[in-house]
Amino acid sequence: MATRARILDSAAHTFRTKGYAGTRLSDVAAAADTQAGSLYYHFPSREELVEEVLRVGQERTSGYVRRRVAALSDDASCLDRLREAIDAHLDSTLESGDYTAATIRIIGQVPEEIRKRRLHEQREYGLFWRGLVNDAHESGEIRTDLDSSVLRMLLLGAMNSVPDWFRPRRDGLSAAAFKQQFESLFLEGLAITKSSGLRPLDGELEAVKSAESTVLLSAERQDDMADGAKRILDGAAKVFRQNGYAGTRLADVAAAAGIQTGSMYYYFDSREHLVRELLLAAWKRTDDLARTSVNALPATASALERFSTVLTAHLLSVLRSSMYTSALVRILGQISDVVREQTVANQRAYLDYWRGLLNEAITAGEVRDDLDPMVVTMLMTGALNWTVEWYSADGDLNPEQLAIQFSTLVFDGIAGELTSAKISAATA
Repeated sequence: MATRARILDSAAHTFRTKGYAGTRLSDVAAAADTQAGSLYYHFPSREELVEEVLRVGQERTSGYVRRRVAALSDDASCLDRLREAIDAHLDSTLESGDYTAATIRIIGQVPEEIRKRRLHEQREYGLFWRGLVNDAHESGEIRTDLDSSVLRMLLLGAMNSVPDWFRPRRDGLSAAAFKQQFESLFLEGLAITKSSGLRPLDGELEAVKSAESTVLLSAERQDDMADGAKRILDGAAKVFRQNGYAGTRLADVAAAAGIQTGSMYYYFDSREHLVRELLLAAWKRTDDLARTSVNALPATASALERFSTVLTAHLLSVLRSSMYTSALVRILGQISDVVREQTVANQRAYLDYWRGLLNEAITAGEVRDDLDPMVVTMLMTGALNWTVEWYSADGDLNPEQLAIQFSTLVFDGIAGELTSAKISAATA
């Protein structure tokens, strides 16, 4: 049993970093420090191994959260149950980060029959969360103007992004302090002055609309990238999203782009060159729109409006370039250190821009000063990037309405004003 557990832990880490197609059983055996024969004794095939990794990961989180919520006393409120589920999900995610990240990155790459079985379990867990949110809605313990499905998916997106960036350290934020910040952000909200209803974004949306025209015109004038290269990048985003980094060949990208494989080398020297340009394009699209949108605001715009605008621009950019964003999220942890170092400066500059706007709002007294700006920034971008995995244009909300929901959630919190005050008092 100890050997089996070690193999599964090593497999989760290997699938997370190499993807499904890029993982060999010999890689897992080496990572588990065991003989290949021992691995085959427990898992005769890669298919059986990956399904067990997905199953164990889902059970660790789903089962643990359900048991924690079920253990609450009968007089626990609906909001208490929701808070306990958040706390338990974060505990499981922090403890089993490799399983969480592996599931996110490879669920679309595994054989169809495995994917269908595991998606069924995901839906069951989603229904459990839907029940928690709906119960809190009906009891009046959380605000009813937030769409329950959107609220649930944004929370799960923020939580599931945590393994990619949060590392508890003695000299930094502890896991307990981090969980407290997470709950405080989403339950109470950031804004000092709360909105009485859904937070209006008229000025922010107008600025983003103006910026989209400016960015598009600028790209047409200045972008010297050939149409062939753009077509290749579009195809690459789709293939990398489906197959992962290690499982993608240049021939696959060429087929998706509708060109001969040899023609690829006219634009890109190697797969590493291609993925570097893909990641840079993904960051640049969002970065350009965010900065241009903020600059399009009137000079009288408040610090809070400026920060709200960058959130809105990021979400709309993500949804309009969903394939690029989804590819970035799924392969960022699988690329080589060399390629990552060539793109990480862009990521840091963009996140620094976010933190700068957030700090301006804190200094202006418009946003709370008791939450870590880095944590707030990473949770928000994680939740927004996750939307590409669940948002549907055929749903009840268009992207602009979703932006209003998100802004209301993060600035005013899930809880109503009275409940929020009680939470603050209890925390103090």
